[in-house]
Amino acid sequence: METNMEIHWVGLRELDDSERAQAEARLSRLAEGHSDLIDLRITGHRTAHHRHGGQEVRVTCQARGREIVAARTRPDLGLALNEVLDAFEAEVHKLRDKRRDRARMPAPAAPLLGIVDRIFREDGYGFILTDAGEQVYFHRNAVKEGLEFDRLEETDRVALNVEAGAQGPQATTVVAPPPGEV
Repeated sequence: METNMEIHWVGLRELDDSERAQAEARLSRLAEGHSDLIDLRITGHRTAHHRHGGQEVRVTCQARGREIVAARTRPDLGLALNEVLDAFEAEVHKLRDKRRDRARMPAPAAPLLGIVDRIFREDGYGFILTDAGEQVYFHRNAVKEGLEFDRLEETDRVALNVEAGAQGPQATTVVAPPPGEV
């Protein structure tokens, strides 16, 4: 996978060529095999910060879907650069871990199928008998996507998602069955 990352240096004239090369090599290794880091800007300036004083180095990066910013202020420019790169790498790894976790999430379970077994319009609830033979309670507010509670009839085919309720299984959504499942 090719990286499209561009590195821009701003205001770090005091940085020697070897420190700059080491930083770029480190960032290239971080980008290797990924295409999420796009435009990376490393800026530095003298600061009169009351405790750390000296040099502030800031890394700002456009990553797909997010901007990552890390900054460190230290008396020594090289130390500030190394610490800001540590912080930046940690943020990139956090972002990638979140994406990886989202990718690993299981696909939502296919809805169950069943028929309306009993309906109590005046009370706003009913029961569905699933194809597996389970009796499931549903409330009028669970009826969605074009179905209307007041028009449901016993023996109407429906699709539903179920969760454990206080008194047994309860439908969280009741919708029309997928085409071909009527």
